[in-house]
Amino acid sequence: MSTQRELRTLTGHTANIESMDFSPDGKLLASAGDDGSTFLWDANTGANLLTLISLDDGGEWMVVTPEGLFDGTPQAWNQILWRYNHDTFNVAPVEWFFNEYYYPGLLSEIFSGKRPKVAADISKKDRRQPIVKLSLSGNGSSDNISSRTVKIKIDVADALPDNDHPQGTGARDLRLFRNGSLVKVWHGDALRGQPSVSLEHEITLVAGPNRLTAYAFNNDNVKSKDANLVLNGAESLKRAGTAWVIAVGINEYANSQYNLKYAVADAESFAAEVSREQAPLRRFARVEVVPLLNNQATKENILGALRRLAGFAEPPSLKTSPLDKLSAAEPEDAVIIYFAGHGTAQGQRFYLLPHNLGYTGDRNALDETGLKSILAHSISDHELEDAVEGLAASSLLMVIDACNSGQALEAEEKRRGPMNSKGLAQLAYEKGMYILTAAQSYQAALEAAQFGHGLLTYALVEEGLKTGAADYEPKDGVVNAREWLDFATERVPQMQEEKMRQSRGLGIAFVEGEQKVADPEKRSVQRPRVFYRREMEANPLIVAKPALSQP
Repeated sequence: MSTQRELRTLTGHTANIESMDFSPDGKLLASAGDDGSTFLWDANTGANLLTLISLDDGGEWMVVTPEGLFDGTPQAWNQILWRYNHDTFNVAPVEWFFNEYYYPGLLSEIFSGKRPKVAADISKKDRRQPIVKLSLSGNGSSDNISSRTVKIKIDVADALPDNDHPQGTGARDLRLFRNGSLVKVWHGDALRGQPSVSLEHEITLVAGPNRLTAYAFNNDNVKSKDANLVLNGAESLKRAGTAWVIAVGINEYANSQYNLKYAVADAESFAAEVSREQAPLRRFARVEVVPLLNNQATKENILGALRRLAGFAEPPSLKTSPLDKLSAAEPEDAVIIYFAGHGTAQGQRFYLLPHNLGYTGDRNALDETGLKSILAHSISDHELEDAVEGLAASSLLMVIDACNSGQALEAEEKRRGPMNSKGLAQLAYEKGMYILTAAQSYQAALEAAQFGHGLLTYALVEEGLKTGAADYEPKDGVVNAREWLDFATERVPQMQEEKMRQSRGLGIAFVEGEQKVADPEKRSVQRPRVFYRREMEANPLIVAKPALSQP
């Protein structure tokens, strides 16, 4: 019997509330305000779990917990300011705190009952920012520069003390970008114990605008404001670059119990279609495809390819290898990396499993020692980040079509895969890199016989490019990288739903553990996730022009 007495007072909304609803199990309460924000509450305790913010008619979104953890689309980060302690003047942009507080998959974890915590409340952070300035060394003009390389000066100064912080805030991990892509990182203490420091670095210029950006982090990992400088390269610097395509596909693992069916076909089809579509565009002088298939897809070869493109010498064992055609990438180049094989999430890291995965035992009897061996032989997102840090190419794209082997590697969260990788998101953020990630269960991956490909690659290549379907927002005869990858994120869940409806009773599930759900309509799907640079590019990567192939 209802007592009609007040149980909880929920505080947080600053706008009128338009609607409220409980979750089916009654544990959660959602309340939507007319300012576009939706609050999620714990119905038992009244605790505010998160705020969901919808922007641009639902095209962009962010979700934020009271402690500061957040997830969302990159375009939303620049539109949101956090306010502290209800103080109108005490605000900061969300991306200041990206390194520590960005949490991919946050919304789904909250809904599943998890309550992720932070080491320190974001409102307690020292938000003073180090000061970074950029200038051209010497007295030269910043316009119509004909020299291929120039030296720039980066001045970094500690933040001034205030009433709450008598000491400086420090300046760490200084980063320099050209046209949105990372050029150089000074790891560690940039100030070296001094209140200020001046650094010089030589960079390569391209014809037209070279938009340089630099920033650092304070000792509380709070990002500084961007320092900006535009140098205009002369027309004489114009050159056609090279599109480098590293295509990795693994059907045959050293342990045959991990074998797949369509990874090699996916890698070959992806590389061939990207190469075919680039030819009539004439943006690049040539397209160089480096296939690393089956036993060539070792950790040494994959990382060696990236290091050679970054200009580093590879180990002697790689002197004669599929990598022979590779050389250091230039700023006018594009580097496109494709991986089809196994991937798994362990802790906060995501790993790509190469051919030589380091475990020869029974797939279903993996112990802790075997797991450690597999991870040691695999490629972590941190190793990927290190390998591409020095790439000079202005256009960088990575597609990971990974069959999530988490259920075979005892991952703590079966549904986690590359979509939820903080490391890959960090890579996209820092390198200005497009990254498209997808994962599906091992069993579901084996059921894609009608396509002859994994669903992600089929959507990208067979539908997105060959039929021109990716030219959809806007439909203008041009498919750029954002449009192509966004198309795949929308199309793959549709394909999964169609396949489950067509296969009633066959036990197909795309999320581990749902094979026994009788009604396919009630099974989950896994949506790929795309990460890309925050700003729109002045010279975006064009993948195809479908209109060119029309009669």
